[in-house]
Amino acid sequence: MSITAQELILNLGDLPPLPQVASQVLRVSADPEANVEDLRKIISMDQALVSQVLKISNSDMFGRVRKVTTLTQAIKTLGFSTFKSVVIASSAKNLHHCGTMGLQERLIGEHALVSAMASRAFAKSLRFPRIEEAFIGGLLHDIGKSVLVVKFPERYGALLRIVDHENGVGLDLELETFGFDHAMVGEALLNRWNLALSLQAAVRWHHGPVHAHEPHRKLAAIVALANHLALEEKAGIGNPSQVEEASLQAREILKVSPEALVDIKESVRAAIAQDRALIAEC
Repeated sequence: MSITAQELILNLGDLPPLPQVASQVLRVSADPEANVEDLRKIISMDQALVSQVLKISNSDMFGRVRKVTTLTQAIKTLGFSTFKSVVIASSAKNLHHCGTMGLQERLIGEHALVSAMASRAFAKSLRFPRIEEAFIGGLLHDIGKSVLVVKFPERYGALLRIVDHENGVGLDLELETFGFDHAMVGEALLNRWNLALSLQAAVRWHHGPVHAHEPHRKLAAIVALANHLALEEKAGIGNPSQVEEASLQAREILKVSPEALVDIKESVRAAIAQDRALIAEC
């Protein structure tokens, strides 16, 4: 008997709900009015997350002479924007690592992180005001794939191999196989987690941002561009040609000429190169 994406999410069973601290981090970080103290209070409740942030603050890349021992010192060391990105990545990274970790799961997780970094960099370059929301949208845009890997490991694993090796169109294959695609599953999961409608729209429409409701269309477009660039950088499963139409829609929504996009992509790639070492510490 066939099921819908919403029914799949309601009966996940072996996929845990979003941890409370991670949920609060995602919500607060997407709020432009949030401040350092808001974030500090949340992560202080999760000792493992505190340890991770302190570890990164004391890493060689920040050249600390004195050891960072408190969250307040960590915030000063990293800067608020970098601190938020570290917390988000640390909180959400394991969302893509459910079940047994194999090559496909690692590729999905790598694609999510590169897309997140690219989304943030595109948002900065295009003066999109909700930069951290763009980061979160990029991080979560393919979370539906992680659900499908857990629920249908053999069937979905075979489908991903077709997409990777035979240049198949993933959404079409998913719809044919399951009756829904990973974007629908991801939207249903974010709805269950009660995350912002803008994030739900970015996840649902990153393969067709023109279909997103107007208030959320630019965010969906930024995530679409990031998804395309991540595949160009060979981060993830699939070929960038599979998402060129979504990238074209995104460019039209954001009113970016082909020539301007070339220049923007250069700065985005430079930002990714800087961020990768930081994220690898998470």
